[in-house]
Amino acid sequence: MPNRMGPVMPGNRGTASRAMKRHFSAILPVLAIALAISGCSSQLGQFTGSLRDVGRPNAPAEAGTANIESLARRYDTNPGDKAVSIAYGGALRARGQFQQAAAVLQRASIVNVGDKEVAAAYGRALGDVGRFDEAMRVLSQAHSADRPDWRVLSSQGVVSDQMGQHSRAREFYAEALKIVPDNPSVLSNLGLSYLLTRDIAKAEEMLARAASMANADPRIAANLTMVRGLRSQAAAAPATRPAKPKASPAQR
Repeated sequence: MPNRMGPVMPGNRGTASRAMKRHFSAILPVLAIALAISGCSSQLGQFTGSLRDVGRPNAPAEAGTANIESLARRYDTNPGDKAVSIAYGGALRARGQFQQAAAVLQRASIVNVGDKEVAAAYGRALGDVGRFDEAMRVLSQAHSADRPDWRVLSSQGVVSDQMGQHSRAREFYAEALKIVPDNPSVLSNLGLSYLLTRDIAKAEEMLARAASMANADPRIAANLTMVRGLRSQAAAAPATRPAKPKASPAQR
């Protein structure tokens, strides 16, 4: 694929490189991955297709105060119940209460040993709180080679990206896309994975594909706009380089 950032002249290469670093320095704290997601993957929720969003298109609706209070009462009545724990944990995650969600789903995993749906929810919750090794272990138990779950594969990809294992992450996304071709949330994850390795052209390509899908989350378009803005700023950097002052005879 052609380089969309435009050519960089030899004399301006250093300026372009510094500009790129500045722009990535600005967005990586938002992505929360430069420092292993700053130890907390919750900030990835600002980008669609994150651990707490994948496969859960109605997550914001689950976070209503009345709904979460009702779920809390049901959970208190029967802690560890599979359906209630998953719903309550999902609502807590949508509200940003990640530690509590992990605790709720941990209890459910103890009560429902071997349940793949519970394992998937708990694995995602572990990813939210930065417990990446545990998350990968639990997510691996949430499906099997003969019955792979694309949502779990995508979640495994996100955790791998958070661990800095980007090639491995893309393998998970590729496997997920074999099951659900052109799924917008998986494509969005893949695009953000490329962004993390500063491959803006591939990031834009994947996010554009994701945004073109009829069922795409509106936040994917916002991600695409962000990436295109980053590319435009980087491409424009050489043209805005200040002129180097000429040295006076005495300075030469």
